[in-house]
Amino acid sequence: MSEWMVTTSSAVVLDESILQLWLLGHNVDQATQLRMPSIQPPVPGRVLKSYITSQYRTYELMHHYLHHPRHFAGQFMFPLSQSAKQHLIERYYSFDESVIREILGKKLNSRTRKDLDEVHEKTGVKLPSCRRQFDNLKRIMKKVEDAEGRTLVQDIEHQFLLPHELARQYAHILFIADNKMDTFRKRLSCYQFSDFEYCGAVFMQYWTASTTDTLPEFDPHLAQDVRDLKSLMLNDRAVLDELRNRISNNLSQSAHPPVLERIQSNFKVVLRNMLSVGCMISQQKEVRNIFVEIADKLVDAFLQVGWSPVDMELFYNSLITEFGNTSSLTNRYRERYNTSWIRLVTGIKLASIRLYRQPNTQSLLTRSFTR
Repeated sequence: MSEWMVTTSSAVVLDESILQLWLLGHNVDQATQLRMPSIQPPVPGRVLKSYITSQYRTYELMHHYLHHPRHFAGQFMFPLSQSAKQHLIERYYSFDESVIREILGKKLNSRTRKDLDEVHEKTGVKLPSCRRQFDNLKRIMKKVEDAEGRTLVQDIEHQFLLPHELARQYAHILFIADNKMDTFRKRLSCYQFSDFEYCGAVFMQYWTASTTDTLPEFDPHLAQDVRDLKSLMLNDRAVLDELRNRISNNLSQSAHPPVLERIQSNFKVVLRNMLSVGCMISQQKEVRNIFVEIADKLVDAFLQVGWSPVDMELFYNSLITEFGNTSSLTNRYRERYNTSWIRLVTGIKLASIRLYRQPNTQSLLTRSFTR
């Protein structure tokens, strides 16, 4: 005799407005109070509360499955279309940038999670939502750290079924977290999450090595080349003078030439600071301070001489162009280091222009340009 298993299910109705309130961490009573004014025609409070309770119960049942998006996408307990499942996954893993800004660069451990009360107080985001965002970030980190064969973005897309742009953001957050980059120094308080995330993307693109490891690492060969360049360029007066003159001539011919005098007299300092930032990527202890070093030693230098981001871009582009024309460096050196030079300067250009932001005026005035 054949045995049959019969299952029945009813369609799951997802209310986007209630989902949003659940994701924001509101409880049923709070959600009822928030939704009541917008319900037309009006309904009794107990009816609305019952409806919201039912919606919340559904989301709580899905909660565990959403921790494992690939499993959630394949399950049949909740009769949802694939597009609805994909939407739920994307919404669940969305985040508030103000919350991630307060977590960025910290260790993803129990102590940081315990301190989320402070994040809640500072951002106004409810504690359950802060915890969900932290747990999502930690879950993704744990899942990808031992994976191989895919890029970090590809692995996040594969493991968590996230759209490309959201997967990219998580990849940049994890890169900053994995390298323990400090984002909390006083000089960095004027920057938002999007500024650091952008710089993380720049560092990953220009300064990391090609590897089968999912979590990218800074390129040790680039770091060695920058150390070589620092020695070659800073210890040879002929190289410094020729490169400075070539860049000055190049900038003076631009449509809107920047004021050159102050930067000319401090060209060696700017160049040394650039190369020093490049050398930092060889040591994790030094990488931790890379944001504040770029802000302190490069951004503030250009702010002090009154240069705009447009002026900075012209300067960096001239550095890239004129390196290959500097005859004081032998052809062998120019060919040997040209690619690394372009990678270094392009990364610093993009990061420092993005971080071009006026800090506390008094602290900038008291800072020495030549330090």
